[in-house]
Amino acid sequence: MDDAPPPYSASPNAPPVPVAAKSFTKSPSQSIPQNSHRFPKDFGFYHASGSMTDMVVALSENDPNPLFYISTHSGFSSKPSVVLHSTRYETSPPMATADFPSLTSSIDIELKASPSYPTERTTLAKDGVFSTCKVFYCTLPGSNVNERFEWKRSSGQEVASLHGRGHGDKLVRVKTGEVVAAWTLPRMSTKKKGKMSFLGNREVLGDKFELMAVICMLGIMEKARRRK
Repeated sequence: MDDAPPPYSASPNAPPVPVAAKSFTKSPSQSIPQNSHRFPKDFGFYHASGSMTDMVVALSENDPNPLFYISTHSGFSSKPSVVLHSTRYETSPPMATADFPSLTSSIDIELKASPSYPTERTTLAKDGVFSTCKVFYCTLPGSNVNERFEWKRSSGQEVASLHGRGHGDKLVRVKTGEVVAAWTLPRMSTKKKGKMSFLGNREVLGDKFELMAVICMLGIMEKARRRK
């Protein structure tokens, strides 16, 4: 297909993808250019117009060209609980999904295949019964080793730098102890649902890791919303 997500600096002005593209068996057919990124360093999750629960990834609240659409689906749907689409249109194919199995707190994560990597599945799970830390594994460019990453609650400087509520989550690369991403809730906003930032050396971590980090956070956000 020709509707793979452009680098974040490009304006996705293409017309809506045909409805037939909603099939969840399809995926983007182009890889992300070298030294480019699917996501900007800093971005927000915003309420999608016309939906009670869907969101978009965008650079600002009034961004006329959101980057990606995020659809959500109840347990009665045959679709995954959270779908991160490959463009700003809901009809575009999914890049990644998060699904909530019944009778467990874990989240099933799937990245759709691209020329850069095959379809990849992992589980986002608590690090112990009483822990708030959520763990996933991902291979980085040039490595066959599954590295451990942990989303942890935090009110440290990485989260504070996002200028949200002052508390949120930080993503730690366990091998090095480096904080590689952060997320927080907005202070006061009816439309903005969260802000996320990538930290550290993005070239070392790679595009697949960043996609994994985003869909894991979207799963965490949707789980929290459903608990309210």
